[in-house]
Amino acid sequence: MRQWHIIGVGSGWGAQDMGTADGPKALIRNVPPSFQKFPKTLMYWHGEEPLCFANPVPLPPSQAKAHTDRVLEMATDLSHQTKNTLLRGGLPLVFGGDHSIAIGTWSGVKAALEPEEDMGLIWIDAHMDAHSPETSPSLNVHGMPIAVLLGYGDPRLTGINNLQPKLKPQNLCLIGIRSFEEGEANLLRDLGVQVYQMNEVQQRGFSAIFREAHSKIPARRFGLSIDVDAFDPAEAPGTGTPEPSGLRLTDVKKTLYGLAQDPAFLGLEITEFNPYRDENNKTCSLVWELATAVTGGIHDRR
Repeated sequence: MRQWHIIGVGSGWGAQDMGTADGPKALIRNVPPSFQKFPKTLMYWHGEEPLCFANPVPLPPSQAKAHTDRVLEMATDLSHQTKNTLLRGGLPLVFGGDHSIAIGTWSGVKAALEPEEDMGLIWIDAHMDAHSPETSPSLNVHGMPIAVLLGYGDPRLTGINNLQPKLKPQNLCLIGIRSFEEGEANLLRDLGVQVYQMNEVQQRGFSAIFREAHSKIPARRFGLSIDVDAFDPAEAPGTGTPEPSGLRLTDVKKTLYGLAQDPAFLGLEITEFNPYRDENNKTCSLVWELATAVTGGIHDRR
């Protein structure tokens, strides 16, 4: 069994509400018994504290562009950590932090592969996150990671590790989408990226959609990125951009149970947990249930 390297990334620089910077700290304080029972050789935090690059203060839209420098710093450092984790035989489990951390997570994963090897990515989110600076109304980088990984946007971000693009369009699938703008939708449509909107998930069921998405990705190895705003706000209130009519935790964790046991699995990322917006630790618990499901650590599969 490969060792889990749990990486807490306390960054809110990519979002207008920077409360996600303290998401990993809240998770550390609430590690569930299912993870505490793991042999100590199977998990650890990188350092005594998560990587913290910001305090949770509101970000005026006029300052969003200036914060790209901070995102670049965070993403570059994180890419080194995920790359080294895989090269040492481990699996990265990355807790954020806003979803701009995905630029670092998957840039590092791609850099750990052989140069000719493609990487697949399943992206579970309420939003497309595929804006460029030219199409984004807010200029917040957490709305841009998909575009960056596909090679579009700020060249400093697309060029991390001197590899671009990190993803080919056919190796990317988005699930749960229900809020987006025209510019990002046009980019994904023109590139032929597979997008499963939430109405289709509701009609066909999450399990069927996920299996189909996985089968459509031609890359042999793949990773999973989950934004907690993909879930219904009743189950995950602790996020900066909640959207109604989202996924249900019970459906998702049953489908993802034990996914990390697949030798082709490259890592898991869970983002956008904002503890300042949480209610009775609902979202914190949801994050841990997702993580324990993917790792195979949940014994109650109801």
